[in-house]
Amino acid sequence: MDLYRYQVREVSEYAMFMLDPRGHILSWNAGVERLLGWSEKEWLGQHARMIFTPAEKAMEVCESEMSRAAENGSATDIRWHRRKDGTEFFANGFMNAIRDEAGAVIGFVKILSDETARKQLQDSLSESNAALEQFAYVASHDLQEPLRTMSSFAQLLTKKYDGKLDSEADKYLAFIVDASQRMSDLVRDLLEYARAATEEERPSSVALDEDLEAALTHLTQAVEESGASVTHDPMPTIQVDRGQMVRLFQNLIGNALKYRKPNQQPKIHVSAEQTGREWVIAIQDNGIGFDPQYAGSIFMPFKRLHQLGDYPGSGVGLAICKRIVEAHGGRIWAESMPGEGATFRFTLPAEGRPVKSHTSPIVSSGEWRKSSSADFS
Repeated sequence: MDLYRYQVREVSEYAMFMLDPRGHILSWNAGVERLLGWSEKEWLGQHARMIFTPAEKAMEVCESEMSRAAENGSATDIRWHRRKDGTEFFANGFMNAIRDEAGAVIGFVKILSDETARKQLQDSLSESNAALEQFAYVASHDLQEPLRTMSSFAQLLTKKYDGKLDSEADKYLAFIVDASQRMSDLVRDLLEYARAATEEERPSSVALDEDLEAALTHLTQAVEESGASVTHDPMPTIQVDRGQMVRLFQNLIGNALKYRKPNQQPKIHVSAEQTGREWVIAIQDNGIGFDPQYAGSIFMPFKRLHQLGDYPGSGVGLAICKRIVEAHGGRIWAESMPGEGATFRFTLPAEGRPVKSHTSPIVSSGEWRKSSSADFS
């Protein structure tokens, strides 16, 4: 046995073994005994189905993985596996097909790593997050009714006693109306934040042009009042949650409209570029921008860079965007300089399939049209 084969045989952190074309085990390393409990004598010659679970589907699962590896060259398999004593562990598996000089499959190499502790931690965190999200949803929902009552009675008092009280009393009533409205807006945004993770629809193949246009329809009044020019490149068709994509575009474009420069036409351009196995969507504006030191913190809930009275909002919108993007397996970030506008980018998995770009009708909202990024200035 040469040095390389000896080194592989002694590796104990990973279970590594070879199968013949029918799935029978031909080799063994120390990791097999440590992770699976099988000695070399017990292991060799057995069929690999004995490590898969549930037992009644073990052969089907094993043959499926070998078939995928034979067809594609390799296959990954992240699932629960079975030890000799019947206990189970969560493993990240990789299988590679071995071919002869003529290209025929003569066997497979299988590698397993134990990810049980990480899986248990992830499940625990998911349960905790779900409980917190449910609490936030229920608490926010239950707060809506007393807030509506408070706001309604404050407005009734303002109408009934307008001009009949002194100026100080009028001021106090105005404070109550304003505070109850801001609290109502905050609760509404908290509900949106909770829904971003608890009310996901089943992902479907979606032309993002349609979601972009739906978002612009919701923003019609804001676009027309600001006189904004909103343009976009052809958008891809990918697997996403439609409702959340509309919400994502609406929040990001609405954010660009909100932080526009005074006395200057807002210009917003949405572009899409495929990079490897993901799409990068960018929303670029010519607004007031922000200091790059805050590029990370602006996605935190309730993080505001301006005084409360300067711009409307509760500071939850970008946090909702981050949650939506991460729920789709992507990431989001922002680039900006004060006075030079901002660009928000997020990624969405392309899933390795050919992606069809769509052109779609124009929505007239101020000026909403399709163009290339060269049109943006």
